[in-house]
Amino acid sequence: MPRSRCAINLALEAVGDNWSLLIIRDLMFKGRKSFQAFLNAEEKIATNILTDRLVKLEAYGLISRQIDPTDKRKVIYGLTSKGADLAPVLVEFMSWTHKYELTDTPKDLRIEIEKNKPAFANRMIKGLQTATPSNSNPAVSKIVAQVEFSDETLSLF
Repeated sequence: MPRSRCAINLALEAVGDNWSLLIIRDLMFKGRKSFQAFLNAEEKIATNILTDRLVKLEAYGLISRQIDPTDKRKVIYGLTSKGADLAPVLVEFMSWTHKYELTDTPKDLRIEIEKNKPAFANRMIKGLQTATPSNSNPAVSKIVAQVEFSDETLSLF
């Protein structure tokens, strides 16, 4: 049960901890799909915390968990359309951070982000396929997601 129905509170309950957006970042921009790949990220999440966040993100309909078709013993994770819709949020976080913090992002990449956020997001998301979540809620199982930046729209297939 949420603390309140405030839009910001609800968003923070879904992804407001220290790890959830990093997992979504890894799925969206870094091509990581497995438990082990998330563990190997430079932030070094603990296994118990990773397990907890994956369960939570799946419960919120942001990611799906599926058997790896190449190895039935393994599980892979993917973004649902609801999770993919966080793309502009991550790009805005990057833009804000570049403005106020010293990052390891190359200068030319920072310039590209600020010059054209939709083009940057499109390049980073290229090839992203939204996964069908394990629940059959049609609100989160759309295969096509739309990501809006100001007056431009990207379609993710």
